[in-house]
Amino acid sequence: MGLIFTIVLIVLLFMKSSRDERGRAIIGKASIFSTIAFILLMNIVAKTLDSIEINYVTVGNCIQWIYNIVTIIEAVAIMILRKIS
Repeated sequence: MGLIFTIVLIVLLFMKSSRDERGRAIIGKASIFSTIAFILLMNIVAKTLDSIEINYVTVGNCIQWIYNIVTIIEAVAIMILRKIS
C-alpha cells in the first residue's frame, strides 16, 4: 500500500498543473497537513513504544506505518484541495 501511494504522490507532485502558482500553493498546504500529522504520529509512537517491548521489527513496522499514513494524507490533501480550488 505504501508503494502505491508513493507512486500516486510522485505523480501528483510532478504533474504539469503542480508547476504553476496555484499548484505550488496546493502542495504547500498539503505538506503542512502531512507535517502536522507526522509530528503527532511520531509523538504518539514515542509514547507508545515507551510502554511496550521494543525490537527492530516493531520499530520498523511503526516507521513504515507512519510513512504510509503521512503519504496518504499528503496525496488525499492534494486531491481534495485541487477539487476545492
